Amino acid sequence: MKSYEKNSPEAISRVLAMMMITDAKLDDSEIEVLDELRVFDIIGISRARFSGVVQDYCAELMEEGAPDGKIRLVDKQRIDEIIGLVDDHAKRVNTCGMMLNIANADGLLHDTELAVFKYVLDRWNMTLDSLERDLTRR
Repeated sequence: MKSYEKNSPEAISRVLAMMMITDAKLDDSEIEVLDELRVFDIIGISRARFSGVVQDYCAELMEEGAPDGKIRLVDKQRIDEIIGLVDDHAKRVNTCGMMLNIANADGLLHDTELAVFKYVLDRWNMTLDSLERDLTRR
């Protein structure tokens, strides 16, 4: 698994890439919402570099495929490794807000997206209430 510096734009992009792929498809509306919210400017990464991080993540998923050929999109160990690279509270709050926007970009919140989002919140010791409170303070 590719490793990035803690709290780097690439580390945050990898969390977002994970969220984008969780429902087993990469939807144009997810990229559009990132553009609309100026996510690339907010996290300090170019659109091209972000795309590279997403491509690297997808390639790793393919390489990690199980012996039966199945790709495990939701794997707690992988999620822990990915989100472990973001430990700054403010960046976690922003990342969670972006994750919600990505998950809702297609107008549907899939069960897998919800499960991953809840798992991330739990691992980062956050709740929906604390997230809402922290997001409205900004």
